[in-house]
Amino acid sequence: MEFLVILIAWVLLHNIEFPAALQRDDWLVAWRLRAKTALGALPDAARVLLICALPCALIAAIEWLFASHWAGIPLFLLELGVLLYSLGRGEFRAQLSAYLACWQRGDFEAAYQEAARVFKLDAQAPLTSAGELHAQVRRSILYMAFERWFAVVFWFYFLGPWAALFYRLLHLTLAQHSSDSERALIREWLQWIEWLPARILGLAFAITGNFVACFGVWRQFLAGFTAIPELLVVYTERALAGAIAEPESDGGHFPERAAAELQELDALLARSAIAWLVMFALLQMLR
Repeated sequence: MEFLVILIAWVLLHNIEFPAALQRDDWLVAWRLRAKTALGALPDAARVLLICALPCALIAAIEWLFASHWAGIPLFLLELGVLLYSLGRGEFRAQLSAYLACWQRGDFEAAYQEAARVFKLDAQAPLTSAGELHAQVRRSILYMAFERWFAVVFWFYFLGPWAALFYRLLHLTLAQHSSDSERALIREWLQWIEWLPARILGLAFAITGNFVACFGVWRQFLAGFTAIPELLVVYTERALAGAIAEPESDGGHFPERAAAELQELDALLARSAIAWLVMFALLQMLR
Protein backbone atom coordinates (compact mmCIF):
# COMPACT_ATOMS: atom_id res chain seq x y z
CA MET A 1 0.00 0.00 0.00
CA GLU A 2 2.90 2.36 0.70
CA PHE A 3 3.90 2.53 -2.96
CA LEU A 4 0.35 3.34 -4.05
CA VAL A 5 0.11 6.10 -1.43
CA ILE A 6 3.44 7.60 -2.56
CA LEU A 7 2.40 7.43 -6.22
CA ILE A 8 -0.90 9.19 -5.56
CA ALA A 9 0.85 11.83 -3.44
CA TRP A 10 3.33 12.44 -6.28
CA VAL A 11 0.50 12.86 -8.81
CA LEU A 12 -1.38 15.23 -6.50
CA LEU A 13 1.77 17.23 -5.78
CA HIS A 14 2.31 17.87 -9.50
CA ASN A 15 -1.29 18.49 -10.55
CA ILE A 16 -3.13 20.38 -7.82
CA GLU A 17 -2.47 23.04 -5.24
CA PHE A 18 -2.76 21.69 -1.72
CA PRO A 19 -5.54 23.34 0.28
CA ALA A 20 -4.00 25.44 3.02
CA ALA A 21 -5.98 23.55 5.66
CA LEU A 22 -4.15 20.34 4.81
CA GLN A 23 -0.79 21.60 6.06
CA ARG A 24 -1.82 23.86 8.91
CA ASP A 25 0.70 23.82 11.74
CA ASP A 26 -1.16 25.87 14.36
CA TRP A 27 -1.87 22.72 16.36
CA LEU A 28 1.86 22.06 16.68
CA VAL A 29 2.52 25.52 18.14
CA ALA A 30 -0.22 25.01 20.75
CA TRP A 31 0.97 21.47 21.47
CA ARG A 32 4.58 22.58 21.94
CA LEU A 33 3.57 25.30 24.40
CA ARG A 34 1.50 22.90 26.49
CA ALA A 35 4.10 20.13 26.33
CA LYS A 36 6.97 22.46 27.28
CA THR A 37 4.99 23.55 30.32
CA ALA A 38 4.17 19.97 31.34
CA LEU A 39 7.62 18.58 30.52
CA GLY A 40 9.70 21.56 31.57
CA ALA A 41 11.64 19.56 34.17
CA LEU A 42 12.96 17.12 31.57
CA PRO A 43 16.29 17.54 29.75
CA ASP A 44 16.08 19.23 26.34
CA ALA A 45 16.64 15.98 24.43
CA ALA A 46 13.85 14.10 26.22
CA ARG A 47 11.46 17.03 25.95
CA VAL A 48 11.98 17.61 22.21
CA LEU A 49 11.80 13.87 21.55
CA LEU A 50 8.48 13.54 23.37
CA ILE A 51 7.01 16.64 21.72
CA CYS A 52 7.73 15.18 18.27
CA ALA A 53 7.19 11.49 19.09
CA LEU A 54 3.84 11.55 20.92
CA PRO A 55 1.79 12.67 17.87
CA CYS A 56 3.58 9.97 15.86
CA ALA A 57 2.69 7.36 18.49
CA LEU A 58 -0.94 8.42 18.17
CA ILE A 59 -0.79 7.93 14.40
CA ALA A 60 0.81 4.51 14.84
CA ALA A 61 -1.94 3.50 17.29
CA ILE A 62 -4.70 4.62 14.93
CA GLU A 63 -2.97 2.80 12.08
CA TRP A 64 -2.90 -0.40 14.14
CA LEU A 65 -6.59 -0.08 15.03
CA PHE A 66 -7.69 0.34 11.40
CA ALA A 67 -5.23 -2.15 9.90
CA SER A 68 -7.85 -4.83 9.15
CA HIS A 69 -11.11 -2.88 8.97
CA TRP A 70 -13.29 -1.91 5.99
CA ALA A 71 -10.98 -3.38 3.34
CA GLY A 72 -8.12 -1.10 4.44
CA ILE A 73 -9.82 2.06 3.10
CA PRO A 74 -9.56 4.05 6.39
CA LEU A 75 -5.92 3.01 6.68
CA PHE A 76 -5.22 4.10 3.12
CA LEU A 77 -6.84 7.51 3.69
CA LEU A 78 -4.94 7.93 6.95
CA GLU A 79 -1.60 7.15 5.35
CA LEU A 80 -2.28 9.44 2.39
CA GLY A 81 -3.31 12.29 4.68
CA VAL A 82 -0.24 11.89 6.91
CA LEU A 83 2.10 11.73 3.92
CA LEU A 84 0.61 14.85 2.32
CA TYR A 85 0.89 16.69 5.63
CA SER A 86 4.49 15.53 6.05
CA LEU A 87 5.65 16.90 2.70
CA GLY A 88 7.44 20.24 2.55
CA ARG A 89 5.62 23.54 2.71
CA GLY A 90 5.06 25.93 -0.21
CA GLU A 91 4.95 25.55 -3.99
CA PHE A 92 8.54 24.63 -4.83
CA ARG A 93 8.41 25.09 -8.61
CA ALA A 94 6.41 28.31 -8.42
CA GLN A 95 8.94 29.70 -5.95
CA LEU A 96 11.84 28.69 -8.18
CA SER A 97 10.13 30.27 -11.20
CA ALA A 98 9.61 33.55 -9.32
CA TYR A 99 13.29 33.64 -8.38
CA LEU A 100 14.41 32.83 -11.94
CA ALA A 101 12.17 35.57 -13.35
CA CYS A 102 13.99 38.16 -11.21
CA TRP A 103 17.39 36.68 -12.00
CA GLN A 104 16.86 36.50 -15.77
CA ARG A 105 15.81 40.12 -16.08
CA GLY A 106 18.99 41.14 -14.25
CA ASP A 107 17.26 42.38 -11.10
CA PHE A 108 19.67 40.75 -8.64
CA GLU A 109 18.37 42.79 -5.71
CA ALA A 110 14.86 41.43 -6.27
CA ALA A 111 16.33 37.97 -6.83
CA TYR A 112 18.11 38.21 -3.48
CA GLN A 113 14.94 39.34 -1.70
CA GLU A 114 12.98 36.47 -3.25
CA ALA A 115 15.72 33.96 -2.37
CA ALA A 116 16.02 35.23 1.21
CA ARG A 117 12.25 34.85 1.66
CA VAL A 118 11.83 31.45 0.03
CA PHE A 119 15.15 29.63 0.25
CA LYS A 120 16.18 30.78 3.75
CA LEU A 121 19.63 32.02 2.81
CA ASP A 122 22.35 31.93 5.44
CA ALA A 123 22.17 35.29 7.20
CA GLN A 124 25.68 34.78 8.57
CA ALA A 125 27.17 34.66 5.06
CA PRO A 126 26.88 38.14 3.50
CA LEU A 127 26.55 38.16 -0.29
CA THR A 128 28.83 40.39 -2.31
CA SER A 129 28.28 39.06 -5.84
CA ALA A 130 25.81 37.32 -8.13
CA GLY A 131 28.05 34.25 -8.01
CA GLU A 132 27.72 33.97 -4.23
CA LEU A 133 23.95 34.43 -4.47
CA HIS A 134 23.73 31.68 -7.08
CA ALA A 135 25.85 29.28 -5.00
CA GLN A 136 23.69 29.78 -1.91
CA VAL A 137 20.45 29.44 -3.87
CA ARG A 138 21.64 26.23 -5.53
CA ARG A 139 22.55 24.79 -2.12
CA SER A 140 19.20 25.82 -0.63
CA ILE A 141 17.16 24.47 -3.55
CA LEU A 142 18.87 21.10 -3.31
CA TYR A 143 18.25 20.72 0.40
CA MET A 144 14.71 22.05 0.16
CA ALA A 145 13.86 19.51 -2.54
CA PHE A 146 15.49 16.76 -0.48
CA GLU A 147 13.69 17.48 2.79
CA ARG A 148 10.29 18.28 1.28
CA TRP A 149 9.98 15.05 -0.75
CA PHE A 150 12.83 12.55 -0.90
CA ALA A 151 13.59 12.10 2.81
CA VAL A 152 9.87 12.07 3.67
CA VAL A 153 8.87 9.35 1.19
CA PHE A 154 11.98 7.29 2.03
CA TRP A 155 11.03 6.93 5.68
CA PHE A 156 7.34 6.65 4.84
CA TYR A 157 8.01 3.65 2.61
CA PHE A 158 10.40 1.80 4.92
CA LEU A 159 8.98 2.64 8.37
CA GLY A 160 5.48 3.99 7.79
CA PRO A 161 3.53 7.24 8.16
CA TRP A 162 4.65 7.82 11.75
CA ALA A 163 8.28 8.08 10.58
CA ALA A 164 7.43 10.59 7.85
CA LEU A 165 5.48 12.65 10.38
CA PHE A 166 8.33 12.51 12.91
CA TYR A 167 10.74 13.81 10.27
CA ARG A 168 8.44 16.72 9.38
CA LEU A 169 7.78 17.59 13.02
CA LEU A 170 11.53 17.83 13.63
CA HIS A 171 11.83 20.33 10.77
CA LEU A 172 8.82 22.32 11.93
CA THR A 173 10.14 22.42 15.49
CA LEU A 174 13.51 23.57 14.18
CA ALA A 175 11.85 26.39 12.22
CA GLN A 176 9.71 27.54 15.14
CA HIS A 177 10.86 29.39 18.23
CA SER A 178 13.10 26.73 19.71
CA SER A 179 16.05 27.47 21.98
CA ASP A 180 19.61 27.27 20.68
CA SER A 181 20.19 23.99 22.54
CA GLU A 182 17.00 22.48 21.07
CA ARG A 183 17.97 23.52 17.55
CA ALA A 184 21.44 22.02 17.99
CA LEU A 185 19.88 18.73 19.10
CA ILE A 186 17.46 18.63 16.19
CA ARG A 187 20.21 19.37 13.65
CA GLU A 188 22.27 16.52 15.08
CA TRP A 189 19.30 14.12 14.89
CA LEU A 190 18.52 15.20 11.34
CA GLN A 191 22.13 14.52 10.32
CA TRP A 192 21.62 10.90 11.34
CA ILE A 193 18.08 10.58 9.94
CA GLU A 194 19.06 12.07 6.57
CA TRP A 195 22.29 10.11 6.16
CA LEU A 196 20.83 7.13 4.27
CA PRO A 197 18.21 8.87 2.05
CA ALA A 198 20.84 11.44 0.99
CA ARG A 199 23.12 8.64 -0.21
CA ILE A 200 20.25 6.99 -2.08
CA LEU A 201 19.44 10.33 -3.72
CA GLY A 202 23.10 10.70 -4.72
CA LEU A 203 22.91 7.31 -6.42
CA ALA A 204 19.75 8.45 -8.25
CA PHE A 205 21.64 11.57 -9.39
CA ALA A 206 24.32 9.29 -10.84
CA ILE A 207 21.76 7.11 -12.64
CA THR A 208 19.81 10.06 -14.07
CA GLY A 209 22.81 12.35 -14.67
CA ASN A 210 26.49 11.88 -15.52
CA PHE A 211 26.94 8.38 -14.10
CA VAL A 212 30.73 8.02 -14.27
CA ALA A 213 31.53 11.37 -12.66
CA CYS A 214 28.78 11.25 -10.04
CA PHE A 215 29.22 7.60 -9.07
CA GLY A 216 32.91 8.15 -8.41
CA VAL A 217 32.24 10.96 -5.94
CA TRP A 218 29.27 9.01 -4.52
CA ARG A 219 31.63 6.18 -3.52
CA GLN A 220 34.10 8.69 -2.13
CA PHE A 221 31.49 10.23 0.20
CA LEU A 222 29.60 7.02 0.97
CA ALA A 223 30.96 6.91 4.52
CA GLY A 224 31.37 9.84 6.85
CA PHE A 225 29.04 12.62 7.93
CA THR A 226 29.44 15.45 5.45
CA ALA A 227 26.70 18.04 5.99
CA ILE A 228 23.77 17.06 3.76
CA PRO A 229 23.43 20.39 1.87
CA GLU A 230 27.12 20.39 0.97
CA LEU A 231 27.00 16.70 0.06
CA LEU A 232 24.09 17.26 -2.33
CA VAL A 233 25.99 20.12 -3.98
CA VAL A 234 28.98 17.83 -4.56
CA TYR A 235 26.74 15.16 -6.09
CA THR A 236 25.05 17.72 -8.32
CA GLU A 237 28.29 19.23 -9.60
CA ARG A 238 29.27 15.79 -10.89
CA ALA A 239 25.82 14.75 -12.11
CA LEU A 240 25.50 18.00 -14.11
CA ALA A 241 29.11 18.07 -15.28
CA GLY A 242 29.36 20.67 -18.05
CA ALA A 243 26.21 22.52 -16.97
CA ILE A 244 27.60 24.18 -13.82
CA ALA A 245 27.92 27.95 -14.13
CA GLU A 246 31.19 29.47 -12.95
CA PRO A 247 31.42 33.28 -12.57
CA GLU A 248 35.16 33.34 -13.31
CA SER A 249 34.93 31.42 -16.59
CA ASP A 250 31.49 32.46 -17.87
CA GLY A 251 32.16 36.19 -17.83
CA GLY A 252 29.22 38.25 -19.01
CA HIS A 253 27.22 35.11 -19.77
CA PHE A 254 27.11 34.00 -16.14
CA PRO A 255 23.47 35.05 -15.46
CA GLU A 256 22.23 33.05 -18.46
CA ARG A 257 24.41 30.05 -17.57
CA ALA A 258 23.31 30.18 -13.92
CA ALA A 259 19.62 30.25 -14.88
CA ALA A 260 20.16 27.33 -17.27
CA GLU A 261 21.96 25.42 -14.50
CA LEU A 262 19.03 25.81 -12.09
CA GLN A 263 16.65 24.60 -14.79
CA GLU A 264 18.92 21.59 -15.37
CA LEU A 265 18.95 21.02 -11.61
CA ASP A 266 15.15 21.08 -11.50
CA ALA A 267 15.06 18.52 -14.33
CA LEU A 268 17.60 16.32 -12.50
CA LEU A 269 15.44 16.37 -9.37
CA ALA A 270 12.36 15.45 -11.42
CA ARG A 271 14.18 12.53 -13.06
CA SER A 272 15.47 11.38 -9.68
CA ALA A 273 11.94 11.46 -8.23
CA ILE A 274 10.79 9.18 -11.04
CA ALA A 275 13.80 6.91 -10.41
CA TRP A 276 12.71 6.64 -6.77
CA LEU A 277 9.18 5.70 -7.86
CA VAL A 278 10.66 2.94 -10.02
CA MET A 279 12.78 1.78 -7.07
CA PHE A 280 9.73 1.62 -4.79
CA ALA A 281 7.77 -0.26 -7.47
CA LEU A 282 10.53 -2.85 -7.81
CA LEU A 283 10.75 -3.27 -4.04
CA GLN A 284 6.98 -3.66 -3.88
CA MET A 285 7.11 -6.49 -6.42
CA LEU A 286 9.78 -8.26 -4.37
CA ARG A 287 7.69 -8.18 -1.20
